Amino acid sequence: MAAAEDDAICIRHWDYSETSQTVGLLTLRHGVVRAIAKGARRERSGFSGGVDLLTAGRGTLLIKPNQTLATLTGWQLHDHFPKIRSSLVANRVAFYAADLVSRLTASNDPHPAMYRGLLNLLRQIGGRQSEQITQSLLLEFQWLMLHEGGLQPVLGALEGDDGAVLFAPHDGGKITTNAEGLVWKVRPATVRLLQSLQRDGGLPEGTIDREILQRANRLLAAYIREIIGEQPPTMLALFGEIT
Repeated sequence: MAAAEDDAICIRHWDYSETSQTVGLLTLRHGVVRAIAKGARRERSGFSGGVDLLTAGRGTLLIKPNQTLATLTGWQLHDHFPKIRSSLVANRVAFYAADLVSRLTASNDPHPAMYRGLLNLLRQIGGRQSEQITQSLLLEFQWLMLHEGGLQPVLGALEGDDGAVLFAPHDGGKITTNAEGLVWKVRPATVRLLQSLQRDGGLPEGTIDREILQRANRLLAAYIREIIGEQPPTMLALFGEIT
């Protein structure tokens, strides 16, 4: 069985023993791979001192068909994203983003756009940037995750700009005027911002109102909560209770 080298971001890790780790990696060409890294925590190993959470590197993998765990035989650290470790908000965004990948992506299902999106997010958040930029990056990443998983809201045409519209999370995120079951009242400006993501694959240029960005992020987070059936701790830490 030949070893495969791939660019990867560590999205989860557990101590397997005093010297070994089990890791979850989002890779460029192989998707999410769960692997055991034997001897990774030894001082003299081929793992750059171990595989830390929310770092990017080049991994050497032995992926075995029909087995849950691959074997990570080497790890060359490329980036540890220092800005997310000096900003509380950036740290919470990063942990939430990694959690979304784990929860919304099947193992060994390649999504190169998802890998590039997470890498871009981790490189850009933090530092002295404005809250508006952080909110924009988070919104684009949440939409990307839903799009890559085929779970993006249906949305649809708005009928007028007055008052609130109805968002049906259990009907594919459809915008409707009459729905049975759970519906959420959403402001038209929030829907229009999401429609720009749906149409253009990114946010419009120029300044976007901070409150609209916040509402759109909370709406997508609430929609993801309904999809996975719970509000994970990383979502709670970032958004608080979403009602």
